[in-house]
Amino acid sequence: MGTPLPAALRDNKRENNKQANRSTLIAAARSCFISMGFDAVTVRDIVRESGLSQGTFYNYFPDKETLFREILEERISEITERMHQLRESATTLEQFVFGAFRTLFAKIVEEPCFFELILRNEHTVRGLFKETVVGIPLSTLKDDLRNAMMRGLFPELDVDLLAAALYGIGFEIGRVICEQGRSDPDQAAQFATRLLTEGIQTFGLSGVRSRMGPGIAPGMTVVQT
Repeated sequence: MGTPLPAALRDNKRENNKQANRSTLIAAARSCFISMGFDAVTVRDIVRESGLSQGTFYNYFPDKETLFREILEERISEITERMHQLRESATTLEQFVFGAFRTLFAKIVEEPCFFELILRNEHTVRGLFKETVVGIPLSTLKDDLRNAMMRGLFPELDVDLLAAALYGIGFEIGRVICEQGRSDPDQAAQFATRLLTEGIQTFGLSGVRSRMGPGIAPGMTVVQT
């Protein structure tokens, strides 16, 4: 009969087992959600894929929605915070836009399965998590845009429309990167940055800076007609 493990070692082993079980369930669920889609997946499918028991699943998650939310929120929060830091520290319009796009596209190249998960379940993500997974990154972007306008990096434009443009360009180029297996986030970010910044700079075509209102960034090209 072996010597019993000290209490500290038993607790450590128990905690390691818990973390391993959680990681196994998350990996199994991610695989199921990508291959089958959220609506079709059942707890039984996740349990079968994980090799664990149904009782073990319910020790960690009350339902598949909670598990799906956890898979999404951890990565989305990480990306959102990184983009926020870059936008906040940007000193030019180009830095603001390029830094955020490159962060997103680099993450998609690094971890295509995560973006594939979102694409496969796009309707569910927008429907179930409008206030969190979708809402928080968009709200953060709008706050960063307002701050950038106050600092003179952007002209004073409609924040809701501008945020939608940024979000839409990022999401759809991300879709192309993921579906085509592209591996150059810099090229994609440069394209998106030029597309957006040159578009922004055309606002005010009808006159000089004094007629365009406050908030035009120093050095921003104004094309006169």
